[in-house]
Amino acid sequence: MCGRYNFSSYTTDEKLSALIRLLERRFPGVCKTGEIGPGDTAPAVICRQGKLVPVPAVFGFPGFRQGRLLINARSETAAEKPAFAGSLRQRRIILPASGFYEWGRDAAHTKYLFQLAEQRTVYLCGLYRQIGEELRFVILTRAANASMLATHDRMPVIAAEDEVRPYLTDADAAAALLAAPGPELLRLPA
Repeated sequence: MCGRYNFSSYTTDEKLSALIRLLERRFPGVCKTGEIGPGDTAPAVICRQGKLVPVPAVFGFPGFRQGRLLINARSETAAEKPAFAGSLRQRRIILPASGFYEWGRDAAHTKYLFQLAEQRTVYLCGLYRQIGEELRFVILTRAANASMLATHDRMPVIAAEDEVRPYLTDADAAAALLAAPGPELLRLPA
């Protein structure tokens, strides 16, 4: 679930445009745009010393088997899993996106792009770790709501714009967001 998402550098979102410009100045050519998948370096936002900071981050924690990446963490059990518990307490991350992809259950495995109806930017919630020189992330998932259920039984945890800072800085706010139902999504053929 949630193994691919879209990050478009062409946006009318002023905050997202500022993030893109800042990342490009500080880390020229490092972050991928377009379809982001496991192993790709993507734009992300973390909190350092009380400030929201844009950073490049690599999608996926090293897995338990050689060459495999962990890309998702179940929000319901992340606090109990050694691979995610410390990150959930202290290292939460936001992945700005234009939407995320999921493949249908039909025989053709139709690819769909999921977006919010009234907002161009989707803020995916995740966890991160520093591994060597790289900041690496996984995306938190939850049980799908009615807008997603026909396609998949899981969906990413999504923060509204005004929930980004609390998710990153306040463990109680993060826990409340993880427990809340996900937003309604639009399903578009990709």
